[in-house]
Parts: sequence; C-alpha cells; structure tokens
Amino acid sequence: MSFHSLDYLLFLPLVVVLYFFTPQRWRWVVLLVLSNLFYAAWRWDFLWLLWVSTLIDYVVGQALPRAQPGWRRKALLAASLCGNLGLLFTFKYFALVANTGLMLFHGGDSQAFEPISLLLPLGISFYTFQTLGYVIDVYRGRKEPERHLGYFAVYVMYFPQLLAGPIERPGTLLPQFRQHKVFEVGQAAAGGALMLVGYFKKLVIADRLADIVPPVLNQPLDHSPLLVLTAAVGEIYRYYADLSGYADIAIGSSLILGIQLTRNFDRPLASVSVAEFWRRWHITVSTWFRDYVYLPIARGGGRGRGRRDDKAVRRAVATLITIAIVALWHGAAWTWLAAGVIAGLVMIGEGIVRRSRAAVTFSHGVARTLGLPRGVEVALQDSLNRLVLWSFLILLGSMVATPSWQLAIQAWGRMVELPAWAIQDPGALLSGFGVMPHYLVIAIVGLEIFQWFDCRQSVFERLKSRGPVVAWGFYYALIAVILMFGTFDKPGFLYFNF
Repeated sequence: MSFHSLDYLLFLPLVVVLYFFTPQRWRWVVLLVLSNLFYAAWRWDFLWLLWVSTLIDYVVGQALPRAQPGWRRKALLAASLCGNLGLLFTFKYFALVANTGLMLFHGGDSQAFEPISLLLPLGISFYTFQTLGYVIDVYRGRKEPERHLGYFAVYVMYFPQLLAGPIERPGTLLPQFRQHKVFEVGQAAAGGALMLVGYFKKLVIADRLADIVPPVLNQPLDHSPLLVLTAAVGEIYRYYADLSGYADIAIGSSLILGIQLTRNFDRPLASVSVAEFWRRWHITVSTWFRDYVYLPIARGGGRGRGRRDDKAVRRAVATLITIAIVALWHGAAWTWLAAGVIAGLVMIGEGIVRRSRAAVTFSHGVARTLGLPRGVEVALQDSLNRLVLWSFLILLGSMVATPSWQLAIQAWGRMVELPAWAIQDPGALLSGFGVMPHYLVIAIVGLEIFQWFDCRQSVFERLKSRGPVVAWGFYYALIAVILMFGTFDKPGFLYFNF
C-alpha cells in the first residue's frame, strides 16, 4: 500500500478511528494488526521476513543482560548481525555480486548470460537497521531490553515508517506506544498539513521530473550540453522531492496519531559542503551510520588515546568506509559505491582544508590583499564550497540515473562541452530549458521559498496565527495544485528500491 494511493487515504482514517476508540492497554494490538495489513497489501508472503527479524532481535535482546561478559554476549550479537544482515545481503546485494561474477566469467559480455534478479522486500533496508540499532544499544548497556513482545513488534513494524523510515531509536519511539494519547485537532491539522507538503513534493515535482529527466540522461548525445546538465541537477532534485516527500507523509501520518517521528531532511540542498549535505540528508540514516559504523572505526577500540596523526588517519578511513557503505545502502549498484567513494574522498579533503592553518592563513592573506571585508570573504568561501558540493551532486545525479557506465561517461563528456557550446551558439542558452514545463519550475521555486520560511518559523504556525480563512485558503489552494498538476500513475517511492 503506497502513501499516494486511494487505499491509503481510506486506510489512515480507519487507523485513527480504531486507535483512539480502543482502550490504551490494547492500542498496541490495533497498531500491530493494521501495520501487518499495511505491509500485506504489498506482498503478504513477505511478512515472514518482518517477523523473523523481529523475533531474532527480541530473543537476543532478552538474552543479552543475562549473558556473562565475554564470548556469550559476542555470540548473541553475532547471531543478530548475521541473521539480519544475511537476509539483507541475500535480497539486496546477492544479485549484484552474482551478476558481477558472471560478467567477469564471460569476459565482460553482459549479453552472454541471463542476469539474476531477486525481488527486494519493501522496507528491508530500514527495519533491518532499526532492529540492529536496538540490539547494539542493549549490547552496549545503553538500553534496557523491551520485555513486551507486542510493543517491540510495533516498534519494528509501525506502518508510517516501516517502508522508508525514519529509522527510529528505541528510546524515542518505544515509550510513545505506552503513553496515553488523546486526539488533538490542532496536532491532527499539523500532521495533515505536513502530508499535503509531502504529496506536493512527490506528485507535482518528483513524479513530473521522473517523466522528463531519464529520457535525457538515457540518451545524452542526442541533447544539448545545457539540457544534460539540467537533467543531472533535476535528478538530484527528483530524489530529494521524492524521499523528503515520503518522510513528510510518514511524519504527518504519525503526528495525527499523536506519535512523533524524527525529522529526516533539513534542506540538504542548501548545504555548503559535502559533509554538511550528508548530515542534513536522511538524517536518521546518517546518524545511524555515524553511531554504529563511523565512531567505532574512528576510535579504533580506544577513546581519546593515540597520536594525533593516528587519529587523523583513523577518522579519514572511517569517513571513507562509512560514506561508501551509506551510498551502497542507497543503491545496490557499483555506480552508487563509486559515488560514495568520491564523496568520502571529497569529505576528507574538506576536513583537511578546514583544519589546515596554512589554508586559513592563505585565505585571510588573499582577502586582506584584495581589501575584502570578512563577510565577503566568508561568502566567497561558501560559494566555493557550494561549487564543490554541486559538482559532486551533478556527478552523482548522472551516475545513478544512467543505466550504464558508458552513458554516464557520455553525459559527463556532454556537460564538459557546455562552455564551448555556449560560446559557439549563445542564443541556444535561452532555449536550453525548453523541456522543463513552466509550472514545474514555478513549483520548485515555490517549494524552496516555502522551505526557506519554514526553517525560520513553522509555516503551519504562521498560517494558524493569521486565522482560519488564510490557513484553509492556503491548504485548499495546495490541494487544487496537487490535483491539477500532480501525476498519479507512478507505482511507488524511490526508497522502495533501497
């Protein structure tokens, strides 16, 4: 069941009514049953995967506090890691590894064999890491195990965030299922408003870009350099609108029930560095990998000891490994891994420059020589950092959107031709964006303006303070825009492929 289907628009009110009319002690049953129905609407025969992950980590969580320190605790942790990551590898990465091996065996000829293909269970990348985080926290002694199997199962299977996050920590989500919730009109209105923004991102922007961008990047030599560049930027914005749109609908749906989910996107495209971009892009995934992958590697088994050079090397290695894994988590393809390695190297370079006294001294010296005020110097530094970031994002957009390395290289080559092409035919610049409908450009600009205001003060609160006529007028207009310009024939969200 997809968030933008009619089924979900009928399902959510049913959940709300049943949830609030059920006594508190049995509400977990309502959420568990309906979450299973929500997942079964896609494929009921994959429900066993959800329950296997749930039962493995519930049993391990119960056993860890009673196990003596040493090999028994490590064996329990290994059982959880092997069970969960084994399922994830089988369904998500086995085909990639197997097909790569077959291609090497056949001398690189992809036409010489039938590629292996496995159906990726929805949400497996998300609930796997959510349950693993729980077990690791219990193993480290940071979280007491959840004794009630029903509440733990709801924590794993809670329908708003089951398929594509946010990845919630047990300390923030589990206690909310036990709290007595009363239906609040204001909170429900805030949740509904957030859902509308999510639908606008998904249906009006992301799905319209899905009709425009891939045909350009699939045949880059047939289009102008400016159009190829625009398509690469459009692919990044498509991913942002689709993924953050899902998060908005998920968080809004849960807020109607009075259950708070973690904010997942914080205007990542306004970042001034690759490192900041990853911190603001799918925040719960980034923080998960920071806590459970980056920090253990960076610390190297110790806390604060060791030479400064050794620490710097460990941090660099941890950054490279973590970002590469994050990228491969986003997509089971070698292009994603390559993009992650590139991003990791850029982040390491950014860190070296940021911590370098020589670089800071050189920057200040150039600014003094040119007579630039401090504010202008900072603005120029931010502009340079954004240039590096967007160069990476354009590279990433063309890599993940093209079906082969050959087409990606063709797209890069076409974009490199942009300066010479513009000099040769300056008038073509005016028609270079002709493929982009005007309403789509207006929608993107409108979304950016909305987010700029919202990050300073909630737009919902702004509208609420101006009275119901202004507030409802805005939301009715937004609904009208979605119905008029949205596309409703796309099968699902991009994260369903992750």
